[in-house]
Amino acid sequence: FWFGGSDEEVAKTSGVPGDWKRGRETLDVWLDSGSSWAAVGKDGRVKFPADLYLEGSDQHRGWFQSSLLLSVALTGKAPFQAVLTNGFVVDVDGKKMSKSRGKPPALMELVEKYGADVVRLWVASEDAREDVPFSTEIFGRVGDSYRLIRNSLRILLGNLSGFDPKKDVVKEREPLDRYILAKLAELGKTVKEAYESYNFPAVYHALNRFCSVELSAFYVDACKDRIYCDAEGNPRRRSAQTTMFEVLSGLVKLVAPVLAFTAEEAWQSMPGAKGASVHLEKFPELILPTAWSAQEVSKWEKLLAVRGKVNEALEEQRKLKKIGKSLEARVQVKGGGLTAEDARLLEEVCLVSGVEVAEGTGGIEVAVFSAEGDKCDRCWKHSESVGKK
Repeated sequence: FWFGGSDEEVAKTSGVPGDWKRGRETLDVWLDSGSSWAAVGKDGRVKFPADLYLEGSDQHRGWFQSSLLLSVALTGKAPFQAVLTNGFVVDVDGKKMSKSRGKPPALMELVEKYGADVVRLWVASEDAREDVPFSTEIFGRVGDSYRLIRNSLRILLGNLSGFDPKKDVVKEREPLDRYILAKLAELGKTVKEAYESYNFPAVYHALNRFCSVELSAFYVDACKDRIYCDAEGNPRRRSAQTTMFEVLSGLVKLVAPVLAFTAEEAWQSMPGAKGASVHLEKFPELILPTAWSAQEVSKWEKLLAVRGKVNEALEEQRKLKKIGKSLEARVQVKGGGLTAEDARLLEEVCLVSGVEVAEGTGGIEVAVFSAEGDKCDRCWKHSESVGKK
């Protein structure tokens, strides 16, 4: 009856006041929101077209469509450059959460319990384009990942004690330092591409792997001798600190879009002059010097494969109670065409008291022996030169 009869007839039939008038300008319910691009962009403060329109998957025939139709009709182009649709929070079985099935906690309850950055990391860890599962177990795992990344930043900061970027930075780097910077550059490329395509789970997994595998379980461990035992101004120690400073600076910027508060906390704790906030910094361009060839990375991949075999051999000797800590052992590696320089690097990354390389006829063979000599109270390595002038 809305479109027929007089206003008086409609008012009488509907039981409304006699002076009631129908609004003849009524249009589709999505018209107002669909024209929002014109309202918010008319004063020039908001970019047109927008970089991104973000809403739930139910808006494909709602806001997304009405915005597109109106904008194309009036301007000849879409009001957005990209559209990202998100799913909904479900339980671990993929079923919609409700009061009867266990309603998810309010956002601020999660923030108060886990911290804002853990909540942000949980969102990043899931593909928000699909329905997102929620459970306390999932939050527990994400919390572990958060602590891993935070501890990685904390360890790097701790190893920079006494380091002044203005006067202590060195240009020449040890081979191990060049390798970790190459891995950081790879991480930067992966993370940047993932951010630009809104693939936040890829960001989460790349950061998690770098901090757990490349950084904490490998590089930081291998640098302990240089950081804790070498003289303060030793070039090898400064090489490690310069590298850690660069890794920290790059890593903080890479995690900042997700771990906003943790990144800012680490940024403010970094030594040297810096900008007011990490969130005002440009995204890092992690480009290696041209002199650092891909050949070096390939060489390190080979050495890390040998390191894996050495670690297996060391673990076997531990089970047999023949050694305790890895520094109580010396190792012989046969095969692989390894050089004396490779032996020095393997000693550093395998955390043993000595490595000898020899020719072999087949694949890599590893033999483990008890380290000879006394234990150094400073570096804990065993050597026959300990106690001798």
